[in-house]
Amino acid sequence: MKTKKLVTSAMVTAIYIVLMYFVQPLGFGAIQFRVSEGLNHLAVFHKDYKWGVVLGVFLSNLMFSASLGVYDIVFGTLHTLISFLVAEQLFRFAKNTKQRLTIISIVFSVMIFIIALELFWVIQLPFWMTYLTTFLSELFIMGITAPLFYYLDKRLDFHKMMED
Repeated sequence: MKTKKLVTSAMVTAIYIVLMYFVQPLGFGAIQFRVSEGLNHLAVFHKDYKWGVVLGVFLSNLMFSASLGVYDIVFGTLHTLISFLVAEQLFRFAKNTKQRLTIISIVFSVMIFIIALELFWVIQLPFWMTYLTTFLSELFIMGITAPLFYYLDKRLDFHKMMED
C-alpha cells in the first residue's frame, strides 16, 4: 500500500475510533447508534477506504466493548468486512454515486444479522427482535449519513484523496 493510502486509511481508522468513543454507551447491544458507521460510505468513492473502517471497527470493539469483548471483535469485524465485499460486487450494477450509497446502506443493514446472531448466541437475546432493532439502527445511521457523504464528496473529492 502506498504511503498516501496508508496515511488516509490510518486517518479513517482514527476518526472511527474517536466517533465511537463519544457514543460508546449507544454503540453496543440490540440498539446500536454508531455514528462512525457512516464512514462505511467512503467505500462508495474508493474501495481502499474499507481497510481503515475495518481496522477502526476492530480497534473500537477491542477498546470499548466491555461486556462481549472478543465476540464483538470477531463478529463486528466480520460483519464489516463481509458487508464491504458484498457491496463491492453489487456496485458493478450501480450507475451513479446515489445508487452506490443506497446499495451500501442496504447491504450493511441487511448483513447486520451477523451481529444479531452474535447477540443471540452469546447473551441469548431473541434473534428476530434483535435483528429488527439492529437493522433499523444501522439503516437509520446509514440513511442519515449518506446525503452527508454525497455532499462532502462534492467539496472534498474522496476518490482523489485516496489516489496517489
